[in-house]
Amino acid sequence: MLKRNYVFRAAGLAAVSGVLVLATANPSSAATNRTASCSTTGAKGYSTTAWTGDPYQEQSVTLGVTDTSADGHHVRVRYLTQQQSGATRYWQWHSNTDGNGTSKTWYTSAKSDYGIWGFGVEIARFEGDTLLNSCVDWG
Repeated sequence: MLKRNYVFRAAGLAAVSGVLVLATANPSSAATNRTASCSTTGAKGYSTTAWTGDPYQEQSVTLGVTDTSADGHHVRVRYLTQQQSGATRYWQWHSNTDGNGTSKTWYTSAKSDYGIWGFGVEIARFEGDTLLNSCVDWG
């Protein structure tokens, strides 16, 4: 019975391989860094995922954002993940309110019961809680 279950899971991974090329996962394999980055008026940033090759395993994530305009607005970054169904999960925003020319970096992790089949970043400029403009990139 376990052997059939294993074959079924392998077939499921093959079915989504067109969406995301998965690295070979075994206990001795090292993580592969996957980066998504973009810039929009007043902000630029990135996310780096230490991809383990296993969508159900916890992934180490680095987020960074830079304020690129002396316009009085603050900038934010958030992590995006894609579930096997194609639905996007929007993780919490991280804010840089220190002004023009400043950068902030966060080290965190992400894990989903639905698996992480794709990952990206959203960079935005805000006035208070109002999003003014943003960009999205998928790694």
